[in-house]
Amino acid sequence: MNQVNLQAPHVIRNGVTTVLNILIKWQCSKHQIACLLLVPADFEVQDLEAMSFSQEQQERVSYILNIHAGLRSIFSNPENIYGFMNMSNHNPPFNGDKPIDFLMNGGNAEFEAVIKSIDSLAMPK
Repeated sequence: MNQVNLQAPHVIRNGVTTVLNILIKWQCSKHQIACLLLVPADFEVQDLEAMSFSQEQQERVSYILNIHAGLRSIFSNPENIYGFMNMSNHNPPFNGDKPIDFLMNGGNAEFEAVIKSIDSLAMPK
């Protein structure tokens, strides 16, 4: 089987396009999208699909794809898959905040905490 070069521009472009669609379905504002992807606030979608992404930006794309995959694995209805990130959550680490707001106030550690929290929902109690 052929290996996929995760650094290849077309792979990154496809990932960014997918992430933009996910963020829109999460009902993120343009400001939130810019903050989450570390891009200028005045970005245009066509610019994102053509720009070169730094390692940190690529990691954020990967984190968002993993969060989405986790949500799809534990929820079957679109309201939860796409609504979870904008729902107040009283469980740690969110403590009443929305997961999307939690991500907006941090870096990689917050992305990893969200993934861990979602993964814990899939574990039998």
